[in-house]
This record gives sequence, C-alpha cells and structure tokens, in this order.
Amino acid sequence: MASAFAINTNIQAQQAFQNLQETNDQLSQRRERLTTGLRINEASDDAAGFQIANQLEAKTGAQGQALRNIGDAKSALSTAEGALDSQLSILQSAKEKATQAANGSLSQDERNAIGRELNQLGQEINDIQENATFNGEQLLSGGSGGSKTFDFQTGASSSGEKGQFSVDLKNSSTKDLGVAADIDLTTSDGKKDAVELDQGDFTNTTGAGNIDARLTARSGSDGGGEDGTVQADLNSGDLAGDLEGGKFEITASQDGSTDDSKLNFRIEDEQGNVTKKTNVTVGTSNTVTLESDGSGNEIDLEVGTAFQDTGGTADTGTFSVEVKGDRGLGDKLIGTSDVDDARSIISDVDDAIDTATKELSNLGAAQNRLSFKESNLETSRTNLNSAQSRIEDADFAQTQTQVAKLQVQQQSGTAQLAQANASGQSVLSLLSG
Repeated sequence: MASAFAINTNIQAQQAFQNLQETNDQLSQRRERLTTGLRINEASDDAAGFQIANQLEAKTGAQGQALRNIGDAKSALSTAEGALDSQLSILQSAKEKATQAANGSLSQDERNAIGRELNQLGQEINDIQENATFNGEQLLSGGSGGSKTFDFQTGASSSGEKGQFSVDLKNSSTKDLGVAADIDLTTSDGKKDAVELDQGDFTNTTGAGNIDARLTARSGSDGGGEDGTVQADLNSGDLAGDLEGGKFEITASQDGSTDDSKLNFRIEDEQGNVTKKTNVTVGTSNTVTLESDGSGNEIDLEVGTAFQDTGGTADTGTFSVEVKGDRGLGDKLIGTSDVDDARSIISDVDDAIDTATKELSNLGAAQNRLSFKESNLETSRTNLNSAQSRIEDADFAQTQTQVAKLQVQQQSGTAQLAQANASGQSVLSLLSG
C-alpha cells in the first residue's frame, strides 16, 4: 500500500498518470477509427484481421479489373459480330444475284454484269474482314489454321480455366468462306495439268519426252478433288505464301546413291521461298506432297515413273509450275459461262452463309458465357467486400459510445492526477510545529 506521507516517490500520482495515459491512447485510437472509418488501421490493431482483410482487398481489386476485362472482351466480340453480320448480309445479296444469273433467259452480257457485281460484293467482304479490329488487333484475319484464338483474363486466378476464357474467331475472307473462285491451273496448251516443262533431260526408262507430271489437289478428309483444281482454302503458307498467282520451279535430282528410286526435290516459288524434300522414294504412280495444311488438304505432285533414273547418276531436271489465281466471287460468270456456273456459285454461297451463321451462333454463345461470368464475378466480389467490411470497417455507433466514455475517464483522470500531485503538500503540516 502506498504511503501518503512519502514525498520522494508519489505512487498515487504515478498510477493516476499511467491510467490517464492508457485512456488517452484508447481515445486516440477511437478517434482515428472515426476519421478513417476503419477498425484496423495498422497491423498492431488486429494482426490476423489485418492480414485477412488485405488479402481480401487484393482479390476484390483484381476482380474489379477482371470485370473491366470482361467488358472489353464483350466489346471485341460485338465488333466481330457486327462485321460478320455485315458479311452475312452481303452473302445473302450474292445468293440473290447468283440465283438471277442461273436463269437460262439471260444473255452472256447480263451474266458478265452480274459477275462484276458479285466481284465487288466479294471485295467488300474482304474489306470488312480487314477492318474488323479492336484496339488495333485483327479479329477476323491473321489466324493460323483458319482461326485466331483470343485469351481473355476473366478472373483473379492465374490457373487455367479459373481465370481465362478463350474464344476462337475464324477468318472470314472470301477465301476462308469458300466463295473465292477456284485457282485456275489451266496451262497455255489448254490442258489442266498446270505444268510447263522448261526441260526434261532425265534419263529414264520412258524417255525424257514422256515425263508425265501434273499438279493436283486433294481437299477434304476423303482426299478427293478433281485433278488440276486447287481449292481456294488450301494454304499452309510454307510453299507459296498465297496461292493467288505465282510460279513454282521444281528441281528433281538423284540423291547420289545407287538406289535409282531416291530423289531430292527442291521447290522454289517466285518470292524465293524454298521447300526441300530429300531422299524421296519415287515408285510407280508415286505422289510427292508439296504442300499440306495437316487436315486432309494438300497439293501433290504426281510423278509416276518419270524421274526414275536407270544409270544411278546424279541427273537433274527442272520444270516450272505456273499457278493462275482469279479469286473474284463472280469470275465464273464473266467471259463464257452457263447456268451451271451460276448454280455452282449458289452452292458456294450457301456453304458460306452456313459458315457465317454458325460463327455468329458461336459468338453469341461466347457472349452469353461472358455475361454469366460477369454476373457471377459481381456476386463474388460483393460477398468478398462484405467479408472485408465485417473484418476491418469501424462500427461508428459503438466507437462513438466508447469515445464518450473515454472522454469522461480522461477528465476524471486529469483531476485525480492533479489531486495526487497535491497530496505531498500535506506533509508540510507535520513540519510546521
């Protein structure tokens, strides 16, 4: 028990001062909460709560950005949808024109006029494809394999499907839609073998003059397709870049071995792109694939026994292949045409309309998924904000009540400290006598 008559150490004053200091600290803390609106302003206020609340804040912040990303994604897909809608309208007009051209009562001049109009419609389809961009990114062109993949960050997670959403947008040029005219492989002599022999000085059993090489195409999974026709959608970009026009020079030579069925092929286009195939076995009716997109579409060189050398020497022969490309939608009608040409355009346009509508359907489904993701993300963000609020937000009513109590304690403590400081003066009465 503290002595009331000791003057060197005033325990009562020290206790009053300590209590007053604690009251001031608590009052300062409550006032900070009232000014910031937060119960936790620093880690010492609630160490565990501080960690949890800040992790929640980081996640809700990322979710907010993900919501903005979804908005951008929906805008990009809407841009692509608008472009495809316009192309679909053009295709519907093209079908009307092709149907008109299929009428046997029309003259060739009238079909020429329709053909030229169809070419303009085809050019507009290509212009729309090129101008379909979002933030400078091409939406309907430039993809490998006929489509382009867009990966949208639609969540706060970095792992796989939890945070990303991928959409494949197909290229939509007349070539991709299948309404560009087939590439004309007809040579100057009128034969559809697309081969002009510059020289044929191979030593072979059938004689150099009997070399029978022709460029053919296969399109589709069944490997079918007419000889001499390259489908307009066949382009892997390795051999020729674009098959619209150009020449290919093909050199075949013995590989230097004693096996006269082995040849080296070197294919060079007029842009200087070179494809080499070495140690190729050439047998009876052998076909050498020059170009393939990996899905059943390929350009083959049918060489038969033409390049088989009987002497085993390194003989070399070269010939060139000229590919002529008229890709206009209405080219079949211009010049000399009949109703069958017009009907083939109708068939091509029907397929293109089917392709466009399927792609629009896929776009609509993707946008619906983004809307569901947006709604779910909003709900999740709201719940996490609520959890964060319960942890770190200040209860103003409770805090203000505590402030009022602490203010009374502060005033009382100040008064008691003053009295405790004055208690030592009572010792003077003992010294007065």
